[in-house]
Amino acid sequence: MMLLQYWFVLETIGIIIIFAFMLLWILRSVKRNKTNPIVVPKTLGGRVGFILAYTLRIVGVGLVAFLAIALFVMVDRNLYSLITETMPAPSEVTIPPDLPFEVEEVMFTGGDDLKMAGWKVPSQNGATIILLHGYGGNRTAMLWHAKRLVSAGYGVLMYDERASGESEGTRRSYGWEDPRDVQGAIRFIETGSGKNGEQIGIAGCSIGAQIALQSAAYYPELEAVWADGASSVQARDLPAPDSPIMALMIFGNYTLDWAYELKLNMEAPAPMIEIIGNIAPRPIMLVGGGQPHPVMGSEGEKMVPRYAHYAGPNAQTWVIPEAVHCDGPARRPDEYAERMVEFFDTAFGITR
Repeated sequence: MMLLQYWFVLETIGIIIIFAFMLLWILRSVKRNKTNPIVVPKTLGGRVGFILAYTLRIVGVGLVAFLAIALFVMVDRNLYSLITETMPAPSEVTIPPDLPFEVEEVMFTGGDDLKMAGWKVPSQNGATIILLHGYGGNRTAMLWHAKRLVSAGYGVLMYDERASGESEGTRRSYGWEDPRDVQGAIRFIETGSGKNGEQIGIAGCSIGAQIALQSAAYYPELEAVWADGASSVQARDLPAPDSPIMALMIFGNYTLDWAYELKLNMEAPAPMIEIIGNIAPRPIMLVGGGQPHPVMGSEGEKMVPRYAHYAGPNAQTWVIPEAVHCDGPARRPDEYAERMVEFFDTAFGITR
């Protein structure tokens, strides 16, 4: 969309207009005061009251200006997110020439009869892991995880989420509709494995981790969940604000949920904090970065413990101090691979 190319320019112009309006209002007030000079009380008490009232007036003008800009930015950001985050994110996907294992290019039916494009590697140990990438990406984002799991004998099914990569779909939905595609992936593994009792786990990053947790709450066939940097489903999933700006952002997320419902013509799914407890007693590993995001803070201090609290004792947590978001494999590749394989080995009773 041509408009998106100039969105930030238009946003800046809008903020300047608000500033100009407030400045014009102040100048008119000054001019009015010159025409009708303010009489300063002569008594000490009167002067103190006058100074307090004048100070409060200045603070009030500043507060009104701040709230006006904050409201404008919130509405503007929500509208931008609503457009960009629901647009399809197609991309061409090719098998890397240096991939150390062979993959089968597959197509299976997800929710709404959409065709999901993916790669499959058969299991050598009786367990297959579904791998889910972050928002707007494609299956190649999970190749690092696939390499470590395949080398440990696991089968993998990695696919492009709806309206992403080479999968079908006319819109993305911030993970709201994606669990139905995971159900299709489960059916595909069960019917295509040729084995009875194939064990299935799931792992994801960011939105992929959110979809993985949602899916595990809905589908008991998923026996273990590795969730790295899991995002929220609704604003209700977010922790309590610890600053005014954070409070405004959370309020903005509530309005964004409402806008998503209108845009997608659907009711928002249940928040994560209400459904994550349904996964018990199946094991969950919640991974997060310890480095703080601007304003939002560290996911390792905010979202990971919050989700763990609502999940129950079946949830383990691992905060990687030097990581920010889903970059644990780059920060601690050996430890990350070891922990991930060990987690699924324990969940599936695999001994080495």
